[in-house]
Amino acid sequence: MTALLTAVLAIGVLAGCSEKTGGNPSTTAPTGGEQTSSTPTSGGSSSGLSIAKFVSKPCDILTAAQVAKLGTVAAGKSGTNILGAECEWKGKDVIKNSTYSVTVTEDKNVEEMVANVKSNPIFQDKKSDGVRLVTNDGSDGTLHCSTIIEVSKTDSVTVYVSIAADERPTKPACPESETVAKMIVENLRG
Repeated sequence: MTALLTAVLAIGVLAGCSEKTGGNPSTTAPTGGEQTSSTPTSGGSSSGLSIAKFVSKPCDILTAAQVAKLGTVAAGKSGTNILGAECEWKGKDVIKNSTYSVTVTEDKNVEEMVANVKSNPIFQDKKSDGVRLVTNDGSDGTLHCSTIIEVSKTDSVTVYVSIAADERPTKPACPESETVAKMIVENLRG
């Protein structure tokens, strides 16, 4: 499952690399009720966020109380993927319980990461409490969704959620991804 999530995350991040055209900005209309930002929100986070203590311990990025809010998930399992150190909390029952993963990325241009997902059908680039959150999905945001938290121009955290079939009516993937991202932002400040 980790390999699948890693592959999906990597594809989502790398998608769109070959879809650049003649210097014209994308004018594709947003779908699924999502909106894209008409002005860039880059420039880094000035809110004092830091990933330093989570680069080697990605499973510590959520507290035990926050993990409990995710639902019935197994203990976090750390590993790595193309973006960096990763922690995955698998749903205990794949039909009933959603799966979450978080990747802590160091020294990778956040603007390039965002450019690679900008053409996804679901794309929203916004600020929440002064922190840039880029939520996206390569399909319709029903089954899964990702949110990139910009910590600095070269550091970020990516939240990926895969919503279990039984939870889809009550846990929309993209809002769930953003909820987890906001929990992480609080921990990055602390």
